[in-house]
Amino acid sequence: MQVFNKKYIVLLGLLLVVVANNHLSAQGCSDAGFCTIPLRPAAASKNSIQTELAYLQGEENTSLATVSVSYSRQLSKKLQWDNKLVLAYVNGNYGSVFNLGDFYSTLRYGIKTSSGKTVHLLGGVKLPFNQSNLKIRNVSLPMVYQTSLGTYDLIAGAAFAAGKLDMNIAFQLPVVQQNRNSFIMEQAPLPGEFPTTNLFRRKADVLWRVGYPLQSKTSKWNFNPNLLAIYHLGEDSYENVFGKRENIKGSSGLTLNANLQIGYRISQRQSLQLSLATPFVVRETRPDGLTRSFVASVTYQFGW
Repeated sequence: MQVFNKKYIVLLGLLLVVVANNHLSAQGCSDAGFCTIPLRPAAASKNSIQTELAYLQGEENTSLATVSVSYSRQLSKKLQWDNKLVLAYVNGNYGSVFNLGDFYSTLRYGIKTSSGKTVHLLGGVKLPFNQSNLKIRNVSLPMVYQTSLGTYDLIAGAAFAAGKLDMNIAFQLPVVQQNRNSFIMEQAPLPGEFPTTNLFRRKADVLWRVGYPLQSKTSKWNFNPNLLAIYHLGEDSYENVFGKRENIKGSSGLTLNANLQIGYRISQRQSLQLSLATPFVVRETRPDGLTRSFVASVTYQFGW
């Protein structure tokens, strides 16, 4: 990790301004939590608890707030078990929704390469708490109002250093799709550009994050400006009013996000992190409701 000095203050300041002012409409992340699952150990504590508060700006005048609670257990020097529960609140023209989202459980294993560097491997699952068919006054809601995609997913990934760069790659595959969303655009009670997502089916995602980590001389502060690419590996689909499945054109492809993470070590066992993200490259269509123009989160971690 590079030592932070004055020349980086200007670069980070410029990145912060860009992140705060860029308001494209794009997929900010593959799923609530997928992009923030830690791929490498964050602390040396045997046990740790994280609480994350996030604010997100969605499509069609929607705003979202999420709360997640994570518990990590160091099972051995090489093996760590992470668990994460997400709760979400969504507000927009249709009204407000407050519900559980998804539960993540992953294992991380560190291995030494022939060059002496450590590669952290990750494998796990995502479990939904609803079938993505939450309603307000019995009105079917677009996917942006849903707190889960209603899919059981497998997750695999790896984290490693490449010179001065920090590299993360991951893959998320929906295995069991129990999405029961019933929103049909032509029958919507309010105007808007939400696509039909009746019995929505979603394709897999590949994530690639490249960061340039920096830290202060005292190691109290750390900074990680990074680029996050998410490639959606196919067109999603829905069932039309005639019971036939149709692909959603433009729903596959690349999203590229700029992300800035700022961490502060309060003590040996406590830390804070601020994360800001916004997109630069977008997919033509994002029917999953994960469109975000801006994401900000604060995370507190305590270990023992």
